Amino acid sequence: MCHPAIPMVVGAIGAIQSHNAQADAHEANAKATNATKLLEDAAVNEDLAIKDTVAAEEKIARNLEGMKQTATARVSAGESGVSGNSVDALMNDLNAGVLRGNTMTSRNFQIDQIGARRQLESNKRTAQSRINSVAKPSKTATGLQIAGTAAGGTTYTKSGGFGFKK
Repeated sequence: MCHPAIPMVVGAIGAIQSHNAQADAHEANAKATNATKLLEDAAVNEDLAIKDTVAAEEKIARNLEGMKQTATARVSAGESGVSGNSVDALMNDLNAGVLRGNTMTSRNFQIDQIGARRQLESNKRTAQSRINSVAKPSKTATGLQIAGTAAGGTTYTKSGGFGFKK
């Protein structure tokens, strides 16, 4: 026959091992989730950087094309002997077209930035949800489990106090 305290010690060790295994699972899940979030965030930021570059290149190309058109129009007007308000109106129209195009490009990039911020926030919420899906062990619950194991192996009488069950 074994000592009455052995089941209590085995139960306590089991509770501690279970607690530690749950803590390890929670930590491993959190690390994996955070690594995944970093990769997802990097992809969003890389995509936004590419869109920023494309928008800048569009504006530069549009500005260059506008300058070419303006220069061509001025030369043509000069060769034709045309000057005055009609030439100024043409130049203003050409410049306005460039500005409208650049404004649209800037507005579209702002929309892309808003989408990227939303995606980063979504990545954060998803990561937190994944981390929360593996419960962190409770020290209180483990303590109560150990106490329950200990109490299950004892008896109490008013005259004799606590003692181990036989």
